[in-house]
Amino acid sequence: MYDIHLMFGDDRHALARFGQLLGHNGVGLEGGGLFGREAHFLVEEGEKARRILLEAGFQVLAVRRPLIRRLKQERPGELGAIAARLAENGITLLTQYSDHANRLILLTDNDK
Repeated sequence: MYDIHLMFGDDRHALARFGQLLGHNGVGLEGGGLFGREAHFLVEEGEKARRILLEAGFQVLAVRRPLIRRLKQERPGELGAIAARLAENGITLLTQYSDHANRLILLTDNDK
């Protein structure tokens, strides 16, 4: 899985064009969201998505492999525990969202 990070700018049709373009080219969205003008979406084929989007004029900022963890939904505080463990190891959490399978998607300042 790959996180594709985009900047949509002021185009109110950008999200619609983005979803339609990827869908038309067989790239499914597995999770993600739009946060102001920035977007993060989870896809299986990161480089294919990058190529399609760049050719269509989208501003792709990065394509990265995220850290993916299954949360124990019945255990309150698990996100805090994961974030604390990362911080204790000198890793900064940059982006966090969930995918369609209720897994935690994390992007950090350490891709190792």
